[in-house]
Amino acid sequence: MKYSLDTNVIISHLKGDTFSDDTDRFFAWVRGFGHKMYIVDIVYAELYTGVYLSQNPEPEEKRIESFLAVNGIEVKHISSKIAKRAGALYAKHLLKNKKKRFKRILPDFVIGAHAEQYSDIFITWNPSDYDIGIAVKTPVEVME
Repeated sequence: MKYSLDTNVIISHLKGDTFSDDTDRFFAWVRGFGHKMYIVDIVYAELYTGVYLSQNPEPEEKRIESFLAVNGIEVKHISSKIAKRAGALYAKHLLKNKKKRFKRILPDFVIGAHAEQYSDIFITWNPSDYDIGIAVKTPVEVME
């Protein structure tokens, strides 16, 4: 099985938030079954935003890189095919929600389009934010 990860799943582990116990169980579960995990380079950039906003970037960078390596999380780059799909998803969202205040931004759609290309399931703590062509689940839902 192949999983693409939303930024919030990795941040949950790094920050130790209210979802972190379930997040950590998920990562151990995936490793135990030998499944593959991916992030798109935009997720990688979002993680590095946190590195550079931290009081001490060097250890934070080592922490992130170590976490990705230990969990075998591969960074995949977007292709023109993924960029086109993201544009289509975003345009559909903008047309559908003309009168609503927008809380979703283009990078979210790039993340979703990437997941469609590389994975069987997209893992996020905000599944209602994604309407893409593959299953979207929380870490807990995947383990059930």
